[in-house]
Amino acid sequence: ELFATLDDLELRLDHQRYLCGDRLTEADWRLFTTLLRFDPVYHGHFKCNIRRISYYPNLWNYTRELYQWPGVAETCNLDHIKRHYYASHETVNPTRIVPKGLDIEFSAPHDRERLPAAG
Repeated sequence: ELFATLDDLELRLDHQRYLCGDRLTEADWRLFTTLLRFDPVYHGHFKCNIRRISYYPNLWNYTRELYQWPGVAETCNLDHIKRHYYASHETVNPTRIVPKGLDIEFSAPHDRERLPAAG
C-alpha cells in the first residue's frame, strides 16, 4: 500500500506542482516531513526498500523544491533524525547502530518550475 500510494503521488505531481494543485498547502508540508525522512531512515530502518524517493522523479524534485523554500533547510537536521529513529526503536534496532547512510543532496536543482504555481 505504501508504494502504491507513492506511485499515485508520483503521477499526481507530474501534472500539478503541489498536492492540491497550484497552491502550497499544509498537506504538502506534512508529506514533506515523510519524504525527507524516507531515504535516510524509512528505506533501511523500517525496511521500506522497494524504491527510494530519489527513484521517483516527480516526488524527488518536489521534495527538493520544498526543502529549498526559505528557512526550511535550517530546520532539517538529518543526523538528528537518523539518531532518533535508529536509537529509539530498540525492538527494530537492538544494537542502536546508526548507519552513516547516503550523501543526499537536497539542495540540487529541481524542475518544479515547469508547473504553474499560484502567484
